[in-house]
Amino acid sequence: MLQIKILGLFLIILFFAGQAFSQDDFEILDEEENTEEEVVCIPQSLAVPFDSLAGKITDARELSQLYSFGSEYFKNKNYKEALPYLWKVFLNKSKSSSRAIGKIAESYFKEKKIDSTLIACYKGLEKFPNNQKLHYYAGFLQKELGKSSCAIPHYEAMVAKNPKSIAYLSTLAFLYSKSQEYEKAIETQQKVIDLDPSNAKAQDTIARYIAASGESPLAAWEKAWNQDKTNFKAGRNFAKYAIEEGEYEKAMEPLNVIIKKEAKTADYKLRATACENLGRFDSAIHDLNSCLMMEPDNADFMLSIAENYSTLYKFKTANNWISKAIRKKPGYGKPYIIRGEMVEAMVAHCQDKRGGKMQLEDKIAYEEAQKIYLQAQKDVAYRSKSKTKIRNLKPFIRTKEDIFMNPNAKIKSPCYSFLVGKTGIK
Repeated sequence: MLQIKILGLFLIILFFAGQAFSQDDFEILDEEENTEEEVVCIPQSLAVPFDSLAGKITDARELSQLYSFGSEYFKNKNYKEALPYLWKVFLNKSKSSSRAIGKIAESYFKEKKIDSTLIACYKGLEKFPNNQKLHYYAGFLQKELGKSSCAIPHYEAMVAKNPKSIAYLSTLAFLYSKSQEYEKAIETQQKVIDLDPSNAKAQDTIARYIAASGESPLAAWEKAWNQDKTNFKAGRNFAKYAIEEGEYEKAMEPLNVIIKKEAKTADYKLRATACENLGRFDSAIHDLNSCLMMEPDNADFMLSIAENYSTLYKFKTANNWISKAIRKKPGYGKPYIIRGEMVEAMVAHCQDKRGGKMQLEDKIAYEEAQKIYLQAQKDVAYRSKSKTKIRNLKPFIRTKEDIFMNPNAKIKSPCYSFLVGKTGIK
């Protein structure tokens, strides 16, 4: 007999037991993760205690009466009393055999006898391979037992019979995805969308299958968003994947809509990222300030603002934001990394202004950057990055000869803004 591993399965069964069987009315359960090992789908033995009754009854009228008795007990939910009558009908040649085995499987199911239900299903499918009720119970139980590959043939049979059943199609697509048959999962889920184009959840689901297959989900999220612009989950995912794939202008449209109606910190941050990559640094700063209004203690937002000001060559303003982050989160190494990078950007800017020529004060500025990076090492999380930054600047700092020849050299160029006349940054 099969070993039942899902502790909560009986609760699920009790819920479904109260519902009348319908090909389209069963809801799809939550798509929980199930780990599949090597599985055996069909019980090793399909023997039942009633097998000795096979071939014993030949009178059609008697079989019809037995089926009537069994059906009456079944209708009144007296499943134990119904089973002997129904088994006699199934095991002997009767025009009601197919219906009898369906009721047998359902009786075991509602009695919470999972092993017996599966035996009845597979025993019946040997004789009636198109019996939809047997496919339903076998498929449902195999799915709940985490045996996706075992459940697939049953849901395929149900979809073949009911090609417009969104419930069956959705479940089959899910089972394909669990078995890593992503092409089939996507194809089947697309049928769900074709049947119900406004189904936002179906659009979300196909995007997940596309992502799991290794393909870009951008197109799926874009389609989901364009079909329903109240589906903010789709819009946010569309923007996220658009940014990841460098489609920054595409990301702007859903974010503009969402921010007007349901702005969250992450929405402003996403749009700021898109603006940065589009060279719209003032707009990025505006969105980052909106983030900061929602999370006033977030030092990372302050540092992102500083980086944008640095890109605009507004180094003094950038430095002020870095100082704010340091005050807000003492001991945090990232502000010193950002400040050191700002000084490096300042050197590159000053060199560009004079035609790319290196001067002694540039070397001194690089030394200041090294000192700043050194402060980041107090934070273990940034220690390695700090050392790498310091090492990378070694070829650009003053040599012994430079120091010997100009021992009192300082930064003097107005290009260095607030660094003029200083050998360090307060």
